Amino acid sequence: MKKGRRALHPQLTLWLENSAGEPAFGKGRMVILDAVDAHGSLSAAARALGMSYRGLWARLRRSERRLGYPLVVSHPGCGRDSGSALTPEGRALLERYRELLCRVKVAADDAAREILGCPPQDRAPA
Repeated sequence: MKKGRRALHPQLTLWLENSAGEPAFGKGRMVILDAVDAHGSLSAAARALGMSYRGLWARLRRSERRLGYPLVVSHPGCGRDSGSALTPEGRALLERYRELLCRVKVAADDAAREILGCPPQDRAPA
């Protein structure tokens, strides 16, 4: 690379669409599900992400409608048994999306190195 030139690196946006072509899941929903999993409630996840509860809830419900299955189950009330958790389908989608994102990044980095001469990038997961 010539002196003064900056290294280029590919950046990707990857989302999943349903059969109707509607966006159903992407990096934003991944972050939301991670926060719900970490905090055990929709309201705590919303606070941690700097979102409104209503906004977070609406995004999850829209994805669930478009996917055709629930991502999160909530148990209202107070106490030990209240809160929210990922459904088995939600957890599986989260894990599969993360794996897909990682593989797509690796392929993009390899192609950029081959085609554009980009230096290798750190391949840490998203």
